[in-house]
Amino acid sequence: MLKKLHLLFIAVTLISVQAFAEIELNPEHPDTYVVQKGDTLWDISAMFLKSPWLWPEIWHANPQVENPHLIYPGDVLSLVYLDGKPAIQLTRNHPTLKLSPKTREISHENAIKTIPLSEIESFLKNLRILSKEEVDLAPYVVSMEDEHLRGSKPNHLYVRNLNNVKQGDVFAVVRPTLIYRDVPTDYPWESSPYNERKTETVEWSKGSEYTGKAIMTRFWKKYMDRTYWENVDILGYEVEEIGTAMVARVGTGDITTMKVSKNILEIKEGDLVLPLDDGSFDAFFQPKAGAATDSNIRVIALNNAAYSAAKRQIVAISRGSVDGINVGDVYDVNRPEKEIRDNVMFPEDDVRTLFKPSKSKVTLPEENVANIMIFRTYDHISYGMIMDGTRPVQMYDYVRAP
Repeated sequence: MLKKLHLLFIAVTLISVQAFAEIELNPEHPDTYVVQKGDTLWDISAMFLKSPWLWPEIWHANPQVENPHLIYPGDVLSLVYLDGKPAIQLTRNHPTLKLSPKTREISHENAIKTIPLSEIESFLKNLRILSKEEVDLAPYVVSMEDEHLRGSKPNHLYVRNLNNVKQGDVFAVVRPTLIYRDVPTDYPWESSPYNERKTETVEWSKGSEYTGKAIMTRFWKKYMDRTYWENVDILGYEVEEIGTAMVARVGTGDITTMKVSKNILEIKEGDLVLPLDDGSFDAFFQPKAGAATDSNIRVIALNNAAYSAAKRQIVAISRGSVDGINVGDVYDVNRPEKEIRDNVMFPEDDVRTLFKPSKSKVTLPEENVANIMIFRTYDHISYGMIMDGTRPVQMYDYVRAP
């Protein structure tokens, strides 16, 4: 019995030491820090921790403080040790003042954001991810006033399938941009290995049922290559908001006349008409280690970057809320394995590799290049910001739990 208790004690101790060891303080951490206007929660976390996403592990929510999970300019953060473990304690230097008969409260809007909201605000407003059902049912611009090739203010748009609306209703006009999808790489398609499935990013437009190089003709796509398309997973359809339009006249058929209210880009046939996005977004989430274990999550888009993206730029990844990705999750971005020739032992003119080139090949391991934090999720697509890194993030880099 004593032996069992001794073993149990050792196991508990090892678990405790392991949990403690995971929280490494930044060697240059301050003992106290006064929160400044313009700070972000990530930057503050990085002051105290080597891994800022472990912030929830050391945050000490003082129940005596109003809104203990929010931090405001002027607050004092102190590094203390509770039961031998590091913790951050909050002292509010500007408590709520009770002025009879009213109470002056600290504005929630002044709280420190997790990431710079100004850097993602336009991104949140302009881009959306739609499901296949939403795309199939979406009303669309079928023509413009006077057969104009482009619609711009104050032109009228003729929209098909916009139902249950009344004059004066305002909608967003969005432009189809990209389809994100996972495709099999080996025949037979239905048994293609999951880890070898390829994520594609391809352009699309309303009405194009099939897009890509997989087959030669529509007939081949629909009939001869049916099993291929049955094993393609659509992750989402990306659209970009390009303007707004107001219902000017409700027709008796399925055509609604709309007047352009404003436009960022010229509106054209095939653009979609959707309800306005309310733009709601919680900027006060806490960073935490992501837990998704899918082995084939990839970077599938780089915002405002052709080949690579660096700190504070936006990326899209190939999994979303249905797959266990949540707002605030932090993930590693890893450069995939790379096969190279061992030119030291097998120079280019080495006759030993003449008939067996694979003999000279070696595989370099995955390498971590950056960390990203997720700030918006859809069913199977998520958007994140690159928080730090040693090298630029590239298309199809792997996304791993830290």
